[in-house]
Amino acid sequence: MGYLLGLDIGTTHLKAGIFTEQGEPVIVKLASTPVLNLGAGRAIYDPGQLWVKVSGLLREVTSQLEPGTQILSVAIASMGEAGLLLDTDGEPLTPIIAWFDSRGKDVIDKWAHCFGVERTLSITGLIPDYIYSLMKLLWLNQHEPELVSGAHKWLCMMDYIIYKLTGEFATDYSIASRTMLFDITLRAWSPEIAEFANLDIELLPRAYPGGTVVGQVTEVASYSTGLEKGIPVCTGGHDHICGAFAVGVFEPGNALDSLGTAESLVAAYKDIPTLKPQVVKGFGIGCHVVRNAYYLLGSINASGLSVDWFKDEFGSMLQSSAAKKGVSIYEVLLEEARQSPPGTKGLMFVPHMRGAGPPNPDPHSRGAFVGIRDYHERKDFLRAILEGLSCEFALALRESEDALGLAVSKIQAIGGGTKNQLWMEIKAAMLDKPIEIPAVQESTLLGAALLGGLGAGVYRDAHEALSETYRVLHTYEPEQRLVRQYADIYEAYCQIMPLVREISHFAPDD
Repeated sequence: MGYLLGLDIGTTHLKAGIFTEQGEPVIVKLASTPVLNLGAGRAIYDPGQLWVKVSGLLREVTSQLEPGTQILSVAIASMGEAGLLLDTDGEPLTPIIAWFDSRGKDVIDKWAHCFGVERTLSITGLIPDYIYSLMKLLWLNQHEPELVSGAHKWLCMMDYIIYKLTGEFATDYSIASRTMLFDITLRAWSPEIAEFANLDIELLPRAYPGGTVVGQVTEVASYSTGLEKGIPVCTGGHDHICGAFAVGVFEPGNALDSLGTAESLVAAYKDIPTLKPQVVKGFGIGCHVVRNAYYLLGSINASGLSVDWFKDEFGSMLQSSAAKKGVSIYEVLLEEARQSPPGTKGLMFVPHMRGAGPPNPDPHSRGAFVGIRDYHERKDFLRAILEGLSCEFALALRESEDALGLAVSKIQAIGGGTKNQLWMEIKAAMLDKPIEIPAVQESTLLGAALLGGLGAGVYRDAHEALSETYRVLHTYEPEQRLVRQYADIYEAYCQIMPLVREISHFAPDD
């Protein structure tokens, strides 16, 4: 029997999963992503430690396969933007700089002024922001120019794992689209941007469509991972876009809500929209993992992080209560939050704990609770977080519909946040749209595995892969009583949020 293996290199977790050709999970294992927070907004991953974790996960899943089974392919989904420099021997010159590492803020304004916001957008589909790989390279070139001049390759996270498995330097169009160095119209690296940035274009790996075989598992990698030597390794792609593929968001009409540490909105379409700042409004436009498709991407940078922060800072005293009930602290907190009324008696939350995303991108904006009274309790604060996150997503969705000239009829939601039933109920009402939860919860992991299946010839095309594997677990329909209440709350949020952004600029920066 043949299986498909997917890897998901996420901000918080690493996951490895083996799936049948029908998309059924056989073995799924995870481990924490070994991030090192340096303070002052800086964060890195140690590449050696990351590879130890990834190879250990692969050994764990392959060791549980029954004799006689075969892995047909391996493909990788990963966070975008994060990356590192390698020397001519393929050894790391730098740690992997996290996508949310803020040191790129230092060079945004100069790039925007000198090269131009509109010109950057017209080539890359991106508005200059510190998260993109180019900003990290510009910062390195400014502060450690000898490292950049002596480097052989810049690899993003997926690219680095491909290299460790195969010895090949390769990326896919969707990851390349998050570097701010990629021409999304030509589907090629931009010589104009590379030259202006004083970067050798050969520093960048060759870019391929998602689902392309780019190498085979080497003997050294086989020893580390337990994978058989010679298994095809394929390009996967940006994690949110892999998830979109797995649930069918690669044609106009539907949208994906991918809930993790950060939350992403993904909409798909066939033609690039007008790439003007006043139209795009900070959304990222890029090449999909599905051939000849494009995506629009917006994000809430601190979505699941906001919930985790609240749990860690204000939920620890519930540990004994949760243990007695045999449940997690999350469940105890959410049980409390359900007792708080919609609107939380006037308490609102703006979820900009890692800055604001589209349609009003602002890296300096900060999170805030507004409207606190002495009668507000812990339950009200958590419900306010869930409502604020839902307001922020609703704002992004409505602006994205305007940008694309498309109406979205339903949302397909994936990721850990979909287990939060209260959040899903609030969001369906806030959007006044159904939210569909796929049967396979690990959609990003499945999307990577399916791209490997395309590379291995298991499926003829993306449509066949979807028809063979997609099933619905549950649909949250909007409750009309709540729809009316949340319409007013959303309007209030749209008035308050810009004021919070403005006030943030008076606070000392990170």
